[in-house]
Amino acid sequence: MIDVSNGAGDLTGELLEGRYLLGNVIGSGGMGAVYVAEDVRLERRVAVKVLRASHDPVSRSRMRSEAHLAAGILHPGVAQVFDFSEESATHPGTSFIVMEHVDGRSLAELLREQGPMSPHQVMSVVVQVAEALAAAHAAGVVHRDLKPANIMLTAAGRTVLVDFGIARSDDSEPLTATGALVGTVDYLSPEQAAGRAATPASDLYGLGVVAHHCLSGTSPFRRESQVATALAHLNDDLPELPPSVPAGVTELVARLTTKSPYDRPADAAAVAAEAAEVGADASIDVPPALAAVHRRAVLDPQRTATTMAPLRHRSRRRTAVFSGVGLVTALLVFAGVDQLRAERLPVPDVVGLDVVSASNRLDDEGMEVRRKIVDHPGSPAGLVVRQSPAAGTDLPESGRVAVVVASGKVAVGARGVVGAEFEAAAARLTKLGLVVSRVDVPRATGVGKVVSLDKTGRVPDGATITLEVAVAMAQPTVVSTTGSSRATAQGEASSSKKAKQGSSKGKAKGKGKGRKK
Repeated sequence: MIDVSNGAGDLTGELLEGRYLLGNVIGSGGMGAVYVAEDVRLERRVAVKVLRASHDPVSRSRMRSEAHLAAGILHPGVAQVFDFSEESATHPGTSFIVMEHVDGRSLAELLREQGPMSPHQVMSVVVQVAEALAAAHAAGVVHRDLKPANIMLTAAGRTVLVDFGIARSDDSEPLTATGALVGTVDYLSPEQAAGRAATPASDLYGLGVVAHHCLSGTSPFRRESQVATALAHLNDDLPELPPSVPAGVTELVARLTTKSPYDRPADAAAVAAEAAEVGADASIDVPPALAAVHRRAVLDPQRTATTMAPLRHRSRRRTAVFSGVGLVTALLVFAGVDQLRAERLPVPDVVGLDVVSASNRLDDEGMEVRRKIVDHPGSPAGLVVRQSPAAGTDLPESGRVAVVVASGKVAVGARGVVGAEFEAAAARLTKLGLVVSRVDVPRATGVGKVVSLDKTGRVPDGATITLEVAVAMAQPTVVSTTGSSRATAQGEASSSKKAKQGSSKGKAKGKGKGRKK
């Protein structure tokens, strides 16, 4: 991609083909710069990936291949391609692809913000990405560059696979020399590291390495150089995951990352099914601020080309101001004058605000925000429940303020509930902000104790949990007689007894007479 960080080749504010109004750069790398843009004809936000004239024919062929391959995959988990031009009519020498704009941030950014993810959240990533890969593989496309930066997360907690810039199919023309490494080395499959062709199993390996990164917080095979990292994929064992990771999750990640592609799961669809069975959340907990900060930094659909140029100048002025501050600070330090402590800003109180408002307030003060998502019973999703440093204290030299944000979910387990008295179990769950309902079930033992509960794992705050409680089994009904009925019964019993006695006497007399004769 074009390096636009120094302004060279920046097309912000340009109108491609008289249709696509380019906003800020939201990504740059191997093949071009990606701009957020407005399709002024259809009045919708899009992403435009631009390749400038200075790039070689191979880069142009890759862009053409990316457009055609991605356009052939129809799945909500894959960014959709809307348009492609190999030679812009309004900007000669410029090639571009118009794609679906994913309003969110990448998995890489989420990992940098939060660190390791819970196993249920990681399995949610695996399920969603594997389903997208299944669609790509069914279309004959191998992504070849699966990594957290190419997995976008929407505000709804869904994944979208992007950047098919080095993808290939059986029908596409070869764009690299035999034996050349293609992909990002941290997530490169052993067969790719050895210079062999990538297959769908190579994408599964990349997904396994991504899952390990999400669980551990670090890229498992990263070494001091790219060559060492590639060799680690070939020769080194996968680092062990933390003991807290469930065995089923550990086993799936291990099979995805086996050195031989033939020992990996059969296909992406099988991986998605297994990850769901192991235990995956329905969606990924994406901090609202991740999407909000992204939206503030890109193009407002209501802007026009005439209003964008002043915004660019304002951005440059702001850069100049910060450069000036840096110069003054350097001069003060050089002169031995320590005046920074007196000028430090007190940290504002953001506890109790939603994370978007809190981030905006801290950002307005020029403070960097670090967020951590936690389960906090009784607090709605996105609410800031703690901050560090505390309100009113001086901003540390790092300029960072850490905020702890409620996930809107709580963890529920059978421990401490099943086998406990109903009242105690209900109190435990109520304290977590959950609603408890009761269903009685007959049992011979354990009367009054909880037998089972209908939900476990991380559930939404305020969810209803149904407890099955043992109650005594019904005893057989005994019919008693009273009053005249009892007298009648006694009379009938007495008459029956007398009749039996009379019969016995008659038989005895008869027997005696017979013997006298």
